[in-house]
Amino acid sequence: MKKYFEMKETLFLDRDVFEMDFIPEIFRFREAQVTKIVSAIQSGLQGNSPVNLVIRGPPGTGKTTAINRIFSEIGASHEGIIPVYINFHVEGSKFGVFARIFEELHIQKSVPKGQTIGPLIELIGKTISQREAVLVACFDNADHHLPNHLLDDILSSFLGLSKKYPKAKVGFLLMTSDMEVNLRLALDSCFTSDLKPDKINFPLYQKKHMREILHDRIQAGLHPGVIPPGMLSFLVSHIEPAGDVRAGIHLVKWSVMAAERAGRSSVTEADIVVSTGVPGYLKAIRPGCES
Repeated sequence: MKKYFEMKETLFLDRDVFEMDFIPEIFRFREAQVTKIVSAIQSGLQGNSPVNLVIRGPPGTGKTTAINRIFSEIGASHEGIIPVYINFHVEGSKFGVFARIFEELHIQKSVPKGQTIGPLIELIGKTISQREAVLVACFDNADHHLPNHLLDDILSSFLGLSKKYPKAKVGFLLMTSDMEVNLRLALDSCFTSDLKPDKINFPLYQKKHMREILHDRIQAGLHPGVIPPGMLSFLVSHIEPAGDVRAGIHLVKWSVMAAERAGRSSVTEADIVVSTGVPGYLKAIRPGCES
């Protein structure tokens, strides 16, 4: 009997290269945006509070990858900055947001059983103040909690902490993929004057840019020749209208898997076409997914 789970031959060199949390060694066409984000965070190391930012751009334009790269570097070399990334599509409560921050501060591995929100927020403020550190909180899909005013409530609690504990410096990176939402106008006017957020835009990738980005992933994650140049052009033509490079990464992965199932050593047009209908690809290109 054939043992399917012992089959080791694969067209992938590194399958992780095509996962959405992968941080690429080369990050193209977003130098200006990364530089501005880094500059905003660095102001917190100079005795000031970090510059708050609203980061806008359609899905798949590199927002989350930019933050992951920056936060990864911070975690490796800057003890004075505490970066926390929270996706509001995943975290749906005020307590959950502060519990995540509590854990990132390494106060304890988890929030004590029975802990209520008020003392939890106080403990976070005291800890940041005692460390004289800078907390940088990135809220992805920040607009998701505008209708229930949860975003307003969270930001208001942080601003209250900053007033009670002046050494507790906190900066916010508010990300949205909904280009119809203006976060700066949507937030409660009672405290937007304190936030004074600057804005960074991530525009759609051009066709030539998407091709280069996907080429980098293919070089890093697949054996040579798995996706010939002509097939890459065909693949890019499918994602060009949306300008969503994340959808292209999904499409590469699913097309290669289709070729593997068929026993081929390279991807064909048929593999690409059939892969545009799989759930993983459809989810990737559906509005409202992570950036």
